[in-house]
Amino acid sequence: MVEFPKLLRRIIRVKPKGVVASGQDTFTLAPHQADLAASLEKNLKNPDPLIRALSVEIAGRLKEKKAVMPLVALLGDPLHVIRQKAALSLGKLGARSAVGDLIKLLADESEEVRVTVAGVLGLLKEKQAVPALILALREKNPQIKMQASVALGLIGDKRAVPFLAMQIKDSNEVVRRYALDALGNIGRAAVPVLLEAMSDEAVRAHAMEVLMKVK
Repeated sequence: MVEFPKLLRRIIRVKPKGVVASGQDTFTLAPHQADLAASLEKNLKNPDPLIRALSVEIAGRLKEKKAVMPLVALLGDPLHVIRQKAALSLGKLGARSAVGDLIKLLADESEEVRVTVAGVLGLLKEKQAVPALILALREKNPQIKMQASVALGLIGDKRAVPFLAMQIKDSNEVVRRYALDALGNIGRAAVPVLLEAMSDEAVRAHAMEVLMKVK
């Protein structure tokens, strides 16, 4: 039977596979250990769409900053799902350098992509995106209009006020509510519009709620 102290010493002397001893007490990764950024970049260019899609999600989830440029390249991927995922990951990375490329995607053929991009631009809060988001308010798809309203509210640029005011007259109740919320987020510059909205039976109650939160 092996005595415990001797067994413990044997275990301590064993080096894990893939790890090289450096000095007496510290360990460094072996040269063959793959670098995360390099591995992601390789997979983001993989011809297999499943590998590309999963790698895009991982890049965003792990907030790998070195993946920004490969993700920007995927905004032009032939598959709309990958373009959509790439936009989401850029948003998670806070990649403001990608705003110009994301703005172009507001004209994407896929409505799902346009909805996603509008939301991402709001998270990035770049005023550069305001004109394009104002144009997105003209979309027929209510989801795009709602996301554009949210984004404009988050950015808080007063240039959006008159255009959001027009959304208060939209036939879709949810679109009207989102526009009012966005105006509330913009703040003082939107107060005159909100005060006027109280005269409209269709939006009076929500306009009052929003006004009470304006600082």
